[in-house]
Amino acid sequence: MTSKKYLSNKRTAQQTISTSPAIKDWVKRYVHVNHKEKPNDERYRSISNFYNYVMENMLQLFEEGKTIDDLKRLENKKVKEFFERFTFKATIPLYEMAIEPNKYTHFSFEFNTRFLLMYLDFFWNEVRSHNFKDIELFFEKIRSRYATSNVSKDMRLEIFPGKDKQPGKGSLEFIGKFKNLHFENCKFFAAVFGILGVKVTDFIYSQEDYYCRLELLETELLFKKELAKKERLKLLKENVNFIINFNRLLDDKDKYLWMKLAEDNELYISFKSKNAFNNWIKTIEEDLRKFGTQEDFLNKILQFFNKIHWIRIDNLKELSFRIEQAIEKNTEQKQLLIDYLSQYTEINQKDTLY
Repeated sequence: MTSKKYLSNKRTAQQTISTSPAIKDWVKRYVHVNHKEKPNDERYRSISNFYNYVMENMLQLFEEGKTIDDLKRLENKKVKEFFERFTFKATIPLYEMAIEPNKYTHFSFEFNTRFLLMYLDFFWNEVRSHNFKDIELFFEKIRSRYATSNVSKDMRLEIFPGKDKQPGKGSLEFIGKFKNLHFENCKFFAAVFGILGVKVTDFIYSQEDYYCRLELLETELLFKKELAKKERLKLLKENVNFIINFNRLLDDKDKYLWMKLAEDNELYISFKSKNAFNNWIKTIEEDLRKFGTQEDFLNKILQFFNKIHWIRIDNLKELSFRIEQAIEKNTEQKQLLIDYLSQYTEINQKDTLY
């Protein structure tokens, strides 16, 4: 209820303001849409009612100590409720360290199914068909939560609607505060755009400045109110590939390439010298004796050789295995394996089974 000191003897008083045509249309459309959704809500009965409600409540907030700058920190209720289901407070240095090895790991739809599908549904509820203004409004709601935070400095989206039935284009700029978290967020944005039906056509990235820019292109999926899971997943993977590809990976630390190579069973690790082999075995033995049990020692040793693709374990409990064909042909590496295992157990061979 308005305080009496703000009320005049008249029922209404006129006050003329000047504003841009864009804001005028924005307000008009906002009131119209909300009046259709909530016909009994007095705040949306007219533009005057809407202005009066907004101005009165803003002045009350200012009286309570809020400032105009605080408006930038206001969070959309729907956005807050949506993201609170999927976020939690975390210790930034811990997660900055923990996610570093996953830099070139693909964004998993299976792992994020519920979040991505709910994000798509959230987008559909906020954006009307072929209305880029609604997309800008949707983004601003997201931006109010993420643009300025403990892990983000700024985030900007520019949209250029297509002319003569040409697809619209856009660009997203994102500036972070932490190297690894920033890179993960770049992957996240690329994946989300894919699910929404937007194609990434270029990716500009500065590791030193924690800056990225995604160039975007509308596809027919953007305003399509159908799941089209196969097509959206394909777009998601193509988008993320702009972020994590071998062209970028080969300029990065060696371990990222080795992690990729480790997934291929057709490759194996070869030691350049017996001394290198002995150093690694000694390090592993020390940990097995310190943190493991004597009963499991040989099991763990076999697992080591299995993981570097020298052997394939047939029965771990019985300590039986087969030597990979490539190692069989590499007599030097095979001899290292046999000589080492012979220190701890007698080795018997039946056909290809040891």
